[in-house]
Amino acid sequence: MKKIKKNDGFSILEVMVSIIILTLSLVLLLNMAMVALSANNWSNQATMSTQILQEKLEELRTTMNLISGIDTVSNIEREWKVDSVNSHLRRINIEATWMNDRGDTLNNSMTTYIRTPFI
Repeated sequence: MKKIKKNDGFSILEVMVSIIILTLSLVLLLNMAMVALSANNWSNQATMSTQILQEKLEELRTTMNLISGIDTVSNIEREWKVDSVNSHLRRINIEATWMNDRGDTLNNSMTTYIRTPFI
């Protein structure tokens, strides 16, 4: 009796299935990378807007020029409103607004109170 040799190897179907699985995996990884980049951009803009709000707050505190206004810094628009709470207390609300890569309008705000020596 002759032994029939069995050729062990991959069939074309197995190769095609493995290529499809590999391709889908790479597409999903690319999608995850794009989501991570988008989240990183949002995080950078949110951090920058918070720093810009802090800068304006410190400027208002040190100069005591407590009047409302609006300006733009690094494509982030900030608006501050000063309201009188009582004779020696002012409420300052600062809001930063910017557009993300998709065109959505995002904002960040901060409210604080400043005691003033004058009425």
